Amino acid sequence: MRKSAVLVSVLVVGTLAAAPVAAQAAPAGVTQPYGHLVSGTTWSTGGTYVAKGGKIELTLKTLPKATDVLVEECEGGGDLGDVQTFTKNASRHVLATGVAKGTCFFVLLQPHAGAGDYRVGGTLKY
Repeated sequence: MRKSAVLVSVLVVGTLAAAPVAAQAAPAGVTQPYGHLVSGTTWSTGGTYVAKGGKIELTLKTLPKATDVLVEECEGGGDLGDVQTFTKNASRHVLATGVAKGTCFFVLLQPHAGAGDYRVGGTLKY
């Protein structure tokens, strides 16, 4: 009976020790609903987020007008990717790739042309 208890203890400890390694193998990203009221004619902040590592992708299903989107680092203000123009025919874009885990970033939006005063909505993955 003691041999069984020792064997079970070794298996449990071995399993627990391996669990963190498996969890670190692939960073878990976040997928969440996204919405923002685009107003005016210049850039507005559409939220602040902390990257889980990898890419930042936005899909806009509610998109009344063509909209420019950019992601920028919170500290230092460096662009993490290029400006992407969202349209009804191009409603999904990867905004940045190779973003380090823990990077704070802003999503910035502006009307592609004219004035805003409309709401966009969809899904943000980061």
